[in-house]
Amino acid sequence: MRFKTTREILKARARMENAVRAYFNGEGFVEVTTPAALMFPNLDPNIKPIRLSAKDLSGTSSDYWLHTSPELSMKKLIAAGSGSIFQICPVFRDEEVTPVHNMEFSMLEWYRVETDYNTAIKDSVNVLLAAIRAVTGTSVATTGGSEFDLEGPWEEITMNEAFKRFAGVDAFNREDMLDALGAKGKREALNADLEEIFFRLYVQSVEPELGRYRPTVVKEFPSFLGTMAKPKIDEPELLERFEIFIGSLELANGFSELTDPDELERRMKKVSLALARDGLSGARVDREFLEASSRLGRCAGVSVGMDRLAMLAMGADTISEVIFPFRVGEDR
Repeated sequence: MRFKTTREILKARARMENAVRAYFNGEGFVEVTTPAALMFPNLDPNIKPIRLSAKDLSGTSSDYWLHTSPELSMKKLIAAGSGSIFQICPVFRDEEVTPVHNMEFSMLEWYRVETDYNTAIKDSVNVLLAAIRAVTGTSVATTGGSEFDLEGPWEEITMNEAFKRFAGVDAFNREDMLDALGAKGKREALNADLEEIFFRLYVQSVEPELGRYRPTVVKEFPSFLGTMAKPKIDEPELLERFEIFIGSLELANGFSELTDPDELERRMKKVSLALARDGLSGARVDREFLEASSRLGRCAGVSVGMDRLAMLAMGADTISEVIFPFRVGEDR
């Protein structure tokens, strides 16, 4: 199903967002709105925030950061007693514009209290299915010339299983991953850190295969891949984190929330130092957030790129077809 006029695209997006809101309203969530400009940035690996300068009421100029997700503010609301909440909002990331990514894009984010990532996976499947049905009238979406039925069956695999299947690496051992890269002529990664080696192999060999034949949940990421995700109790080297892929398109990222402020501070400082090495100084840790995290309680959160979901629902090939100004059939 292709949408070619501005009105068709706008109506399809409105139906999709209405279906999302209906789902969460039916689950007892409260819709919220939080600021896009923050005194402290989100600190996530491989995501660069955008800095801006603005004056306050006294005329003093201060640095702010456009949020890369509403995560920090929404968790502060939960700590204040909001209960389960959701939000659809624009977010901003200093990343290359590609057929599936724009500097500014629309994000759905939600947090369900008193639960973990297993329930978050079920919520994610239900939300994606509701959105596709609202636009197509069926449970079937088309991308890359292939059809995917969100009614299932879904595939659910661990990240370790994915690496073993598609990269020939059993577990996330640095040397094993280097050997796999070397087999592809990429042994120059020898001096890279563990995260970079992982991502090089992941991008080259694993990610293109995820969700290629049916909707797929990839879960249990290695512990070095998640600033805010909670480790598994029985396997602390793994995180209670997941991502959803359909037709090799990443649509959702979620996890059980880490509520240990000391561990959060350690992880966030590590990201801050990495950003500074890349030339982005001043990305400090939000201590108010750290204090709030200790009052979160048991909860899980998920983010979904609404523009990618719109691509899937409308059969679009590029994100520029579903973001205003709509450039149907063109890359930005």
